[in-house]
Amino acid sequence: MITVSVLLTFLGFEFFYQTSKKAILSRPPKLESWFLTNEKQAKIIGSGLLLVGLVLSVIYLGVGSGIFAFLSMLMLMGSLVVLISPIWKLKIYWLFAGFVLLFLIEIL
Repeated sequence: MITVSVLLTFLGFEFFYQTSKKAILSRPPKLESWFLTNEKQAKIIGSGLLLVGLVLSVIYLGVGSGIFAFLSMLMLMGSLVVLISPIWKLKIYWLFAGFVLLFLIEIL
């Protein structure tokens, strides 16, 4: 459950980062055209992902510690997105393979 919350927080922050006007972005052409044409939708999707991540954290950990854990995850994911996204060396299948591995470890 925590792994899913971390993944949703990462994706939500990534959606907001990709719609930023101030960030220097280097993204694949298909993603670039989608984020440029659907900026409002991307922000709505990013907000939804962050909200679902917060709700999952609160359900799993309780109100106080869930909010604290979510804010900690948000800061961590924000730092990772800002550091890793501009170089675009992170392949999407490696990202999801890592999260699947972490999810399996969490279940066991």
